[in-house]
Amino acid sequence: MPPPTSYERLHVPIRSLIPAVLSNTVEVSTSDIRKGAAFDNLKASWGKALNVGDFKTNLKCNYDYNDNKDFLKEASLSGDLMDDGDMKVSYDVSHNFKSKNTEVSLSAVTQGTTLSADYDTDSSLKEVSLQRDVELGDQKVNLKPSWLVQAKTARVKMMSAMGGGNVQAQVDYNTDGGSTAYEVGYSKQLEDGKDVSATFTPDSKELEVEYVDNNFEGGATWTAKATVPLEDVGNTLDAAKLTLKRSWAW
Repeated sequence: MPPPTSYERLHVPIRSLIPAVLSNTVEVSTSDIRKGAAFDNLKASWGKALNVGDFKTNLKCNYDYNDNKDFLKEASLSGDLMDDGDMKVSYDVSHNFKSKNTEVSLSAVTQGTTLSADYDTDSSLKEVSLQRDVELGDQKVNLKPSWLVQAKTARVKMMSAMGGGNVQAQVDYNTDGGSTAYEVGYSKQLEDGKDVSATFTPDSKELEVEYVDNNFEGGATWTAKATVPLEDVGNTLDAAKLTLKRSWAW
C-alpha cells in the first residue's frame, strides 16, 4: 500500500503526529582560499521522525543559500514500507521547491541483493539498479550495475577493500554514441576521526583530494578539498583550487 499523499497527511489529526528530532546540521563553505578565502555557500538540514498512526516516516528539510536563498531547497520523506525479515522495501520521496520537481526512490532488499528504481516528475523513470556483494577470487567486491534510462547509459560501480582502505571505480557506457567514461577513487581512514579520499576523472583530467577531520574542533567537522587539473602538468600547482568547509550539528 503506497504512503498517503501530502494532501491526505494534512487531514491527519495533530494528536497522531509524534515527532522525534533527528540529526540537524549546518554547513559553511569557502571559495578558493588560494585566491583569497570568501564565503561561498551556506547549507542546513533539519529532520524529524514522525509517527502518523501506525505509519512511520522521516521528514527532512534542506536549505541551500546558493540554490534557493529565500526558502527551503527541498523536503523529503523516507522510511520503510515493509520489513518482514525476508524482504525490506524502502522509499524516499523528495520535492524541490525551486524546480518543482518531485523525485521518488524505491528499493527492495532480499537475500543480500538490493533492487532500486528512481523516478521523477521531470523525466519519468530515471534509473534502475541492482546491487550486491560478489566474490572475485579471494576479494569481496560490492557491485552495482545500473541503467540510466534518459541518458541511455549503462553504468557499473564497484568498491572493494584494498591496502587498508577502499578502492572505487565507475564505468559509464553510452549506448547511443558508444562513448565510455571512467572514474576511479581511493579512500582511507588515517586514524579515528580523520579520513582522506582521492578521485580521478580522466575525461575532465582532474584529481580531487579531500581530507575530513572530526578532531580538529570539538563538535564540528572540517573538510579541505583540493581540485588539481592535470592537463597542463607545468601549471598544475598554480591552477589547483583549495576550498574549506565546516559543518556542525545543532
